[in-house]
Amino acid sequence: MPKFTRNFTAGKMNKTFDERVVPNGEYIDAMNIRMGSTENSEFGVIENTKGNLSLTTLRFENTFGAYEDGSIETIYWFVHDPSFPLGATGKLDLVVSFNTNTLSLTYHVITIDNGSGVGGNTTLNFNPQYLITGVNKIEDLLFFTDNYNAPRSININRSYAIPVGFIDAGSPTAALLLEESLLVIKRPPVESPTVQLVNTQGEQNFMEERFISFAYRYLYADGQYSATSQWSDIAFTPNGFELTIEAYLNEGMINAFNACQVTYWTGNSLVLGIDLLFKQSESNIIKIIEKQNKADLGIPNDSYKTLTFDNSKIFTVLPEAELLRLYDNVPRFAQAQTLMGNRIMYGNYVEGYDLISLNGQPLQLTYEAKLIQEAIASQALDSDPEDSVYTIDGSHSVPSSILRIDFASFGPNYNTTLIVGATIQVQLEFTHDSYTPVSPIPTTQTGNTSISLTFTLAQNYVSPYALSQSAEFQEWVGTLTNILPVYDPIPATPTSCDGSTLTDYFNCAIPLNQASGWQKRASGITAIDQPIKIIAINTNTYIDLQLVAMQYEDVNNLGTYAYEYYSIVSSIVTFSKLGNARSLHSNRGYEIGIVYMDDFLRSSNSPCKPFKCGLYSLFIICK
Repeated sequence: MPKFTRNFTAGKMNKTFDERVVPNGEYIDAMNIRMGSTENSEFGVIENTKGNLSLTTLRFENTFGAYEDGSIETIYWFVHDPSFPLGATGKLDLVVSFNTNTLSLTYHVITIDNGSGVGGNTTLNFNPQYLITGVNKIEDLLFFTDNYNAPRSININRSYAIPVGFIDAGSPTAALLLEESLLVIKRPPVESPTVQLVNTQGEQNFMEERFISFAYRYLYADGQYSATSQWSDIAFTPNGFELTIEAYLNEGMINAFNACQVTYWTGNSLVLGIDLLFKQSESNIIKIIEKQNKADLGIPNDSYKTLTFDNSKIFTVLPEAELLRLYDNVPRFAQAQTLMGNRIMYGNYVEGYDLISLNGQPLQLTYEAKLIQEAIASQALDSDPEDSVYTIDGSHSVPSSILRIDFASFGPNYNTTLIVGATIQVQLEFTHDSYTPVSPIPTTQTGNTSISLTFTLAQNYVSPYALSQSAEFQEWVGTLTNILPVYDPIPATPTSCDGSTLTDYFNCAIPLNQASGWQKRASGITAIDQPIKIIAINTNTYIDLQLVAMQYEDVNNLGTYAYEYYSIVSSIVTFSKLGNARSLHSNRGYEIGIVYMDDFLRSSNSPCKPFKCGLYSLFIICK
């Protein structure tokens, strides 16, 4: 039988001719071949194709999503096993990858049970009825969506917590953090920071004529920032009304305080840093007060932290667009996802919520507006001095060393008097009373010295005793943890003259050096480094504040100490019952609406027709 030798340079399949007469360069049939052709011709090279070779094995069912990253020769799989024999849910969800160069299989995320109990879900919560319909990769971040869960992403180089005891990340609480860490949207601070106006020591008042509000945002892993929190109220409280006839202006319309204490929530363990922000009312420029790294500064998670702000620094700024970034515009669910210009884009998505009740019925919200008006009232409180005993250097009695603030004139109606926004201004003049021990002591004495400080009530109180036991009042007077040292040998270290408490003001007002070579070191009542003592009894109408004694050291004979005690010369305590010191132009109208927000500050429209009565809008925020 003759042997035919053929080539296939024509690259053409011909099933018309008999195989014995098929033209050279053509072929009748072929298997396991591929042909490379040129742009201008169908001619090309035919070669055998390679068969499939098993590179790795996954012992789980249902791979319902995959992505190939040719740049690093890596394949990513999204795996769901509905018959996993271990754990309470009977499920296993994975994100895994395989590198064909290194032949390494990596388990990026492993979830078995999110801690919700039998019949619950895994943290990844894959559903075989919803395929992974969109996968994209930007540098180390792999984004994916399935139209069943919120859009998510993982960092392919990060080690995510694995299940312990068949519970995701080791506990239900950790599973919640793992779930949040996978979301494309990042949780912003839900509430605005709270602002309490204070007076700090110093002559300049940078806040005197400025209307400033505050906000903050969180820094997450991979350099991702959350949206900005809600903005606080304007940090401005005017002085008393003072109309000048010459200029016909209210000269009291300047800020009565030169600083404020901004309190904010530090966020959970996923929050790596906090940016504190402020803006002035006449500008849309957002300025950064301070960038705080939680790890470097030892800032605890899920707690409140307070910063004193006096607007005396130079600040960096954020783009004006951040002012309008009320939330991250990431949909709740998305079926389509793609990458355009290095940005993730979503299509066929669901956003917003139906405003319905627990019974599935549309919300029917009703409300009414009423006029609330309040008269501005100020009155002087009785503040007679009292005697007291000190044991910081033996037992020593000092006359007129206690400031007694008596609220008896209010009668029993403290709940309508000690209200949020009211202020207590303390003006105190004191002088030297005595020294201990008898010898040696400084040859000079502290003369008449005055201090003044105002306390603003941040909430309502039912009695003077309740006020005295509150954390805000105790921190205003001074505590062991928030007063600053009287003296520190290290230059530029903050001391009492940098503090904002009543104790700091008192300690700073006392001369640093006595002419006879003595220098102040510390203050206290029964021991050094103590604050002014708050003395209150539940049945009394007054609060007593015992002044501290000052410890001096002989700089020419170190280790030799003397203690100076002080008596009150005069005092004026003024109480101003003022729920809101801000003025209101009565010829303006207002509009009322209601806004619902989820945990990521995505907002609804007003579910009911706003109450219109003018040019402005007041929105009630609900969660």
